[in-house]
Amino acid sequence: MKKKTTFIKAVSVILAAIMLFGVCTSSAFAYSEVIEKRKTQKEEARAALADEIVAAARAQIGFYENNINKFTSWYYGYDTDAYWCTVFVSWCADQVGALGTAVPKRAACSSMKNWFKTRGEYYPASSSYIPQKGDIVFLNTAVDGSDDIHHVEIVTQSGFITKNRTVNIRSIGGNTSDLNYNGSEYVTEKYRPVNGSRAAVVGYAHPSYDKSTGIIGASYSFADDNCPAFFKYIYAKMLEMLFRIENFFEYCTKPIRIKAEA
Repeated sequence: MKKKTTFIKAVSVILAAIMLFGVCTSSAFAYSEVIEKRKTQKEEARAALADEIVAAARAQIGFYENNINKFTSWYYGYDTDAYWCTVFVSWCADQVGALGTAVPKRAACSSMKNWFKTRGEYYPASSSYIPQKGDIVFLNTAVDGSDDIHHVEIVTQSGFITKNRTVNIRSIGGNTSDLNYNGSEYVTEKYRPVNGSRAAVVGYAHPSYDKSTGIIGASYSFADDNCPAFFKYIYAKMLEMLFRIENFFEYCTKPIRIKAEA
């Protein structure tokens, strides 16, 4: 009797292990599918919001006013004479719901750069990073070869553009000159050199626009309709596996229990 009981237990364990392996295998495939889907969702969400922030900036092209304007008033809450290139970037982010989650509310170029740097989203111009539409570009308008940052703008086109043998990026900025490089109170879209004697780009920030859409960081319950399919799948499979193990154990031990009760 003892040998028979041991055999039944061993068979139960083996079959349970086989079922568990099946669940884990199918779960792994489901997990990879969920991860791939989530990655696609993130990329699509980021691209959509990048388009929106560029559109918000582009709608302001042609704006001309002194340093007391709607952007500085939005930032400070009152009329004040202040530089506003960084403020302009924050204002555009606010228009599309990305302020605070993807882009900070800042008035100083270096402060905005540091915010992205602490999040691992800042890339020096000397790196291999290729700027994307919706990125923030940090510029040294003195073009003195240093990493000092004097100006920030929003990248409007992914990748680099070669023009007259110079590699450029294209971006929109506020508190800058017009296309003839007159004044400094305009919103304009320009080519900014990345190489050569007039190279002005110091680095780029790649904002996590997907975080502004709620795709990342949400909490779920298994009963929630918004719960990712993967978690619902795992939960259902685990319950199914436990139910099968319980039924199998009941079936295997039934003769023993009947004999013991008799």
